[in-house]
Amino acid sequence: MNIKKCAIIAAFVALAGCTTVRVDPGGQMTGYVEKITQTQKTGEKVVIDYECDSACLILLSSGSGLQISKDATFGVHETRFVIPGTSYWDKTSIRSETGTKMLQSRIPACAVKLFESKNAFDHPTLTYFKGEEVLKACPEIQECTGKE
Repeated sequence: MNIKKCAIIAAFVALAGCTTVRVDPGGQMTGYVEKITQTQKTGEKVVIDYECDSACLILLSSGSGLQISKDATFGVHETRFVIPGTSYWDKTSIRSETGTKMLQSRIPACAVKLFESKNAFDHPTLTYFKGEEVLKACPEIQECTGKE
């Protein structure tokens, strides 16, 4: 996902107020890291009220502007090296220990602990968590109630 698309999603979500139904399938971490770095500088609000998979998890590092809906869904898996022109599921793709550790280092420790409790970083398939679980594990993250 490119940085412009990520910025549009974040702006749309901030205006939508916990009622959006869609999936952000993640992708390359670089665009998310760039967006969150910008968001942390500007204090822009980031609302997660949809299915946020893979690299999208970096949005959890948004800081004080982050809000999560209890109904949000988070899909977590290990990161993998993928040969250009092949897919994540191709038998030539292999676990990226560095990528997985980088993802873990970018998101709040409370979320990492929750995701590790179900070994979500240990295999290539998505393990799902509800926003309610993330909010319970990370009480410092603000709940999005749609009343902002």
